[in-house]
Amino acid sequence: MQVLQISDLHLRGDGRLSFRKVDTPACMRVMADYLHSLTSKPDAIVITGDLADSGDERAYHMLYEALSDLPMPIYAVPGNHDRRDRMCAILRGWVPEESPVPPRVCHCVNMGDLRLVLLDSMEPGSHSGHCPEAMARWLDACLQEAPAKPTLIFMHHPPFLTGMGVMDEPFEGAALLREVLERAPGARLCCGHMHRPIFTLWAGCPALTSPSVSMQIDLDLTPGGGDAFRMEMPGYLLHHWDGVYLNSHVCQIPAEADFSGPHPFADSVNPVED
Repeated sequence: MQVLQISDLHLRGDGRLSFRKVDTPACMRVMADYLHSLTSKPDAIVITGDLADSGDERAYHMLYEALSDLPMPIYAVPGNHDRRDRMCAILRGWVPEESPVPPRVCHCVNMGDLRLVLLDSMEPGSHSGHCPEAMARWLDACLQEAPAKPTLIFMHHPPFLTGMGVMDEPFEGAALLREVLERAPGARLCCGHMHRPIFTLWAGCPALTSPSVSMQIDLDLTPGGGDAFRMEMPGYLLHHWDGVYLNSHVCQIPAEADFSGPHPFADSVNPVED
């Protein structure tokens, strides 16, 4: 069983460069061509947020058109640069028609003896992560149906600190999430937001973040770090369950990269829904 995780496309549909530097539609086309060319197709694809740069409606249409003919199911959760309402309206089949904890986009998918849980950690207008009590209760009920079952939990924001000060914002509800995960020994927490692979142990379970499809955050482990990016190779995570071991592989997408930077994250907003 293979689950491919992509994250942080920051796609713009208005013809402008993301952060004044990145041609994200071109990055998306490279990614889409690569996914279509894979000889060993994953069983599912999960997109862990920041699909669009500032909730751009056209961006969601572009992404849906680029990937919707792939043969496997695709699931998506919003990041802080997304608009939940536009994702639900445009990305049909990628987000649930009915969520157990509305308005948050959450769902649980059983793929044989591997379970996928998708959490919505976005709060409109906020850059940081959120886990309200209702979502934590739903997650706990979902996991306690089979606490030891191998489970990949996907959401945009990591609840753990990374050492990059600007990105290490308070995660609302982190204590609730920790209590839930400590009761689920089969869980693995798979996040986006950080634009680079990071691995740690949090709440007793493996926790990691995915590289970005478009740009990678400059690794600056200072209080001011995390506020700039470099044009490195695009990447993704491939989670592989063979019935005994659940491994997570860091993979790269063949692309031309000039490795320039650091560049500032400029001209981007965390949108508020109408």
